[in-house]
Amino acid sequence: MPCPWYQHGMCTSSKLAEPTDAIVSIERCTSENIYRNCSYYVELSTFNQKHQHIRRERMIKIYPPIHALPQSSVIECPDAELINLGNGVKIGYCKILDRPLTRYEISVCNKDWQYCPYRLATPTG
Repeated sequence: MPCPWYQHGMCTSSKLAEPTDAIVSIERCTSENIYRNCSYYVELSTFNQKHQHIRRERMIKIYPPIHALPQSSVIECPDAELINLGNGVKIGYCKILDRPLTRYEISVCNKDWQYCPYRLATPTG
């Protein structure tokens, strides 16, 4: 079984501030058990005890190079939320569009959320 923190070619270990491909070694990460010697490896049971995971009714499809955020990220828009996925990746999610936001979109949402055309076109109830 490959390393559970190896996702889409990136290391998503909880020991990292954000997912990265800089420390990935395909041979080590996809091995049966060599990855356990990696300094970024954390046992899943330990991780699950320390972190609460939000589960969605449907699977959120992401591409970590554009969706993964640093763990210190914040989002200003009240119609968006930050979600820690079960694989250690943190993403931004727009409730109005019902989809993950890219890193670029997060920066726009933080800067100009009051003028967002999707928010303005959505009836408030």
